[in-house]
Amino acid sequence: MPVLFTQQRGYEKRWPYLFRKKVNLLMSSQRISVIIAAYNVENFIQAAVNSAIEQSIPFHEIIIVNDCATDDTPRLVEALVQGHPNVHVINCPNNIGLGEVRNLGTAQATGDYIAYLDGDDVFTSNAHEIMQRAIATGPDMAILNHTRFYDDGGFGVNRKAACLDTGLHRTADEKIALFENLNVAWNKIYKRSFLTGAGLTFPRGKYEDIAWNYLAVIKADTIATSPEVIVQYRQREGSILRSRNDTHFDIFDRWDELWNALEAEPELMDIYGPSLILRRFKSLVTVLDADRLPPASKSRFADKIREVCQPANTLHRSQIGISDMLLGYRFGYQPRRLLRTKAYLKLRKRVRALPGKIKLGIYRQVFLRLPIDQKAIIYQSYWGKKIACNPYAIFTHLLDTAPGQYHHFWVVREGVDLRRSAGTAKHLRENSLAYLYYMARARHFITNANFPTHIEKRLGTAHVQTKHGTPLKFMGIDILSKDPEGLGNKRAFAKRSRRWDYVISSNPYSSQIWRQGFPYNYKVLETGYPRNDRLITAPDAERVALRAQFNLPLDKKVVLYAPTFRPEYDPALAADLPDKEEIISAIMAGLPSDCVLAIRDHYFLDPDSAWADDPRLVDLSSHASTTDVLLVTDMLITDYSSIMFDFATQKRPIIVLGYDKALYEDARGMYFDIATEHPGVYCHDLDQLTIALRDNHADTPDARDRLDAFHARFCPWEDGQASARVCDLLFNQTL
Repeated sequence: MPVLFTQQRGYEKRWPYLFRKKVNLLMSSQRISVIIAAYNVENFIQAAVNSAIEQSIPFHEIIIVNDCATDDTPRLVEALVQGHPNVHVINCPNNIGLGEVRNLGTAQATGDYIAYLDGDDVFTSNAHEIMQRAIATGPDMAILNHTRFYDDGGFGVNRKAACLDTGLHRTADEKIALFENLNVAWNKIYKRSFLTGAGLTFPRGKYEDIAWNYLAVIKADTIATSPEVIVQYRQREGSILRSRNDTHFDIFDRWDELWNALEAEPELMDIYGPSLILRRFKSLVTVLDADRLPPASKSRFADKIREVCQPANTLHRSQIGISDMLLGYRFGYQPRRLLRTKAYLKLRKRVRALPGKIKLGIYRQVFLRLPIDQKAIIYQSYWGKKIACNPYAIFTHLLDTAPGQYHHFWVVREGVDLRRSAGTAKHLRENSLAYLYYMARARHFITNANFPTHIEKRLGTAHVQTKHGTPLKFMGIDILSKDPEGLGNKRAFAKRSRRWDYVISSNPYSSQIWRQGFPYNYKVLETGYPRNDRLITAPDAERVALRAQFNLPLDKKVVLYAPTFRPEYDPALAADLPDKEEIISAIMAGLPSDCVLAIRDHYFLDPDSAWADDPRLVDLSSHASTTDVLLVTDMLITDYSSIMFDFATQKRPIIVLGYDKALYEDARGMYFDIATEHPGVYCHDLDQLTIALRDNHADTPDARDRLDAFHARFCPWEDGQASARVCDLLFNQTL
């Protein structure tokens, strides 16, 4: 029984009725055990477990079963359960499959009721309250609602929810009507004593829910239903059901198990058999239609459907149409399906667009058929605008440690300074024939942004997403909560992101954000950022040389102003915001005489030379390397830019200027409050900024303590060896 609050919170004083209602629910609640299956879901398991832990009413227990995962799932799970005595972990010594995982968790459960959650799905925030309302009368099971969410950020409702009106169901007709809802284990709650008494266990193999759920509905004395949503069901590439292999033939065994159970009780077969005959046929055809099978196996699968179901004899034509039109004959099957395949649709699109896309046609029809060059590496940074950032650090490390072992290619736009590639790499213009040729053949692709959508991910290649900053503002599909159109073409966004095999993380916080904002099947490499190695290891002589290159005096401190890119605000709301000239004037007003000001605008903006005549100001916006600029910087002034996380590796003073924080946060969103978790000094306006500079607020004990805490949180892996760790993992095959 949870401990009740002895002191009322504010909302409890304001709405005493709601508080009393919540207390009554707590006092009358059934104990619910949640069983979470966890196998190779490192990018999703945190969200799943947290959705169970963070309920307004705690679950009786949460049992996480690690099915011998080979990725980072076990470590993440162990970290998540710390401090939660109601959360337990079971580690399987061998991989046993989803069905046996659920059986194992069920055997260990002690609650009155059991709920199942897959490791890539999440509960809604009030799921436990909804469950408690549904089982208040003690039914054998409850069936509740769900929504779907997709890897492009979209959502879909349960189109079969019409049968879930709140109520209790006992008759055979009522149970048959419930067959229409999605036949899975995770949208239901089961009384534990009912499962034990009915002898229900999950089988091995795929489609483990089939016999289990139909038999549970059939054997339950009372079933409660509710249209309230408790689960968000993730639709993603790489899930078990979306894998393309012959294990989908397991569905025949699952239906056989149900049929054998019903035949053992003829009265049940008489009542439920007729409706299940049709459902069996439809479910098998769904697997055939859903592109889950290798092309060579489809005809064999169709033949087996005919053999098992005998649709022409067992089903009325008015129910299914003509069975041969659904299944096809052995020779007619492929042509009929051809007109509906993705391959055909892609081919048709290419043919129609051929006059304007000849090079792309050559890429797809010729280049993609050539063997992969195991030594070829494609690099790109900032969509080809620079040769810089993490890809450049990896490139230079390989040049130093593995000279001549790899073929290096940089994707660059017109006007990019090519000297940074040291003359050892070939340069590719996007969509040139040379570009398409090497994009088709390269083994490794390394970028801090993304390659175009039309680039295909070949089997045996590795796409490495290095990212280009620790995320303060919302990233990936999290952007949709602020801007529904913020991702542009969401399907294209998902396709580009699904190509990633690896994502580089600079700290544990970032690892969590990448998994949350980009929910796809990649491995997070927790190495630190390669680009920051030089900030740790660069000798003083290099810093002096860079100052000379930038025309910065050696006897003065360099204060860098580096703001982030801003969205367009509502003019009425932004009317009183300072412009760039006012901000620089405020900085100059507070700047000590022994300092000079350097400016570095966001790479989305064109360089601004309006201040070029001021001897105390230098514009470094056009320089390719942010790292070079940070190496000569003694103090940083920024706002919501990720540059503060990189600069913090050097433990030098940082001032955050948040004059438009409310507007920016409303437009983009932030993962934490930079005003309270800043790395030194936070200024709300220009007056505070001027005073902070004049009175050296960034060098106080409080500012240094804040910087130390910020460094501990966001720079734990920045030791100058990130490039070596990344290259060891990627190229020495230690993954």
